[in-house]
Amino acid sequence: MKWLDRILGSDSQTLGRHSLMLGSLILMLVALPLLEWSPGRHLRFPILFGLVLFAAIWVNQTKHWVLWAAVVIGIGAIAGNMIAFFTASPVVRIAADLIGLALLVLTTLVILRSIVIEREVELDTVIGGICAYLLIGVCFATIYRLLVDTVPAAFVIAGEPLEASLQDTSSLPARLLYFSFITLTTTGYGDITPNAEIAQMLAAGEALIGQLYVAIFIARLMGLHIEAGRPRTDCDDPPTGR
Repeated sequence: MKWLDRILGSDSQTLGRHSLMLGSLILMLVALPLLEWSPGRHLRFPILFGLVLFAAIWVNQTKHWVLWAAVVIGIGAIAGNMIAFFTASPVVRIAADLIGLALLVLTTLVILRSIVIEREVELDTVIGGICAYLLIGVCFATIYRLLVDTVPAAFVIAGEPLEASLQDTSSLPARLLYFSFITLTTTGYGDITPNAEIAQMLAAGEALIGQLYVAIFIARLMGLHIEAGRPRTDCDDPPTGR
């Protein structure tokens, strides 16, 4: 991870900002379905996703250039999503999603690097591990949204293209988030299925990443957290060298 340290910096203060990131992710996942019947439901995803991007900018306070890159990318993604909403331009939406995806990937790398290099694991470190896991799901949901914009029949439900089957197209991001997380957790209810070959490979890759992440990162974090809470004994002390 030395190459990542040189690029992203070694400031461990990012570990103090994971709670904000987790809160924004949980708010998006909870509020999206609850606001389905609200009068402003068409704005629910741009606003909630914008909050996630703001939290992502806050997390990226390592090196100054990383922070400034996150600020520029985040502002571009938030502005692009709002412009795409009001203009209904698919080109602008694709560009905004690509910019937003870049920020989400950067944030995931920053958090992963932070939790990997830590030796004294605190509760916030575990929260960071949860954030990284949820961000992986959001990243893949964004990729799936880009795929639907370019290949409308990439995902189908009951034999019909996913977006065409929806009475309200503002529900598409929520459906793709749902598909992403049931794939990441390998639940796989089978109601939404990847139809295009690239969609199938992406779904398979996300399922593999989900299994490996839980096995490697979360297990490591919890192991270090438990180890840090164990009382020290005389056997743990280094030899005095008499």
